[in-house]
Amino acid sequence: MSEATQRWEIGAARITSVVEAQTDGIPPAFFFPDGDEATVLRHPWLAPHFADDQGRVGLRVQAFVIEAGGRTVVVDPCVGNGRDRSLPLWNQQDWPFMERFRAAGFDPEDVDLVVHTHLHLDHVGWDTHRDGGRWVPTFTQARHLYVAEEVEAQAADPADDAGAIRVDSIEPIFAAGLAETIDADSDLGGGLRLTPTAGHTPGHASLWLDGGGERLALITGDILHHPIQCSELELNFVSDQDGPAARATRRRLLAEAADAGALVFGTHFPTSPAGTLVATGDGGDGWRFVPQDGR
Repeated sequence: MSEATQRWEIGAARITSVVEAQTDGIPPAFFFPDGDEATVLRHPWLAPHFADDQGRVGLRVQAFVIEAGGRTVVVDPCVGNGRDRSLPLWNQQDWPFMERFRAAGFDPEDVDLVVHTHLHLDHVGWDTHRDGGRWVPTFTQARHLYVAEEVEAQAADPADDAGAIRVDSIEPIFAAGLAETIDADSDLGGGLRLTPTAGHTPGHASLWLDGGGERLALITGDILHHPIQCSELELNFVSDQDGPAARATRRRLLAEAADAGALVFGTHFPTSPAGTLVATGDGGDGWRFVPQDGR
């Protein structure tokens, strides 16, 4: 494994992070309007993995690949290459994501399932790739799961990026007959289960990995964006659509993960995206995120 791919063994399952891009040294207010460098520096444990000594943060775009129950499952396949997007960091990029995916031992044709926590542009991109003048499915043998409420909300979004996402990342999957809409609370089989985590988007879902009657791991999606939110529970991300709901969901989900002793995978957590939750010990109800190194 390289820095662009990390892997964790969890019971009989294996989860691999395949990185598209990571950006460090970001002023926290860029993502968290109610936070600043002083907010970050209140939590020294964030350095060096998640923030620097000046209180600037890092964020990562990555997909998680789960191998469990004889299936290969891709969760939230990033931004993708060659896309017209309004954010310069994501516009017309040429990342070696698929080379990293293959180097980690995966073949797109062997993927059984693609799971989307929600339908923002950095969670659907590698579902397709350009073939001449057409956008075609990348994971040609996979069922692609979409929460029905997310599909409806995305279809109604008038933003230019939302329209572009529909054309190049979503509609080709439906046209190919690879799409399936489901509820946010759905048993996916093989120990995988979606759970509703609304707040960031209306139909947002997070993904539990269960085994032996226990909750072993949690992939958060975007109900959390950075480990600081484990301690600063009221800190919302700039694009959370329903702030109060996001706060309530985050508090509930983290409490469930802490009670279960689950390994938490933060979809945008940089450098060391998997870890456990430990009570801060300051009399509050927040947690410290303790990274668990992958190999």
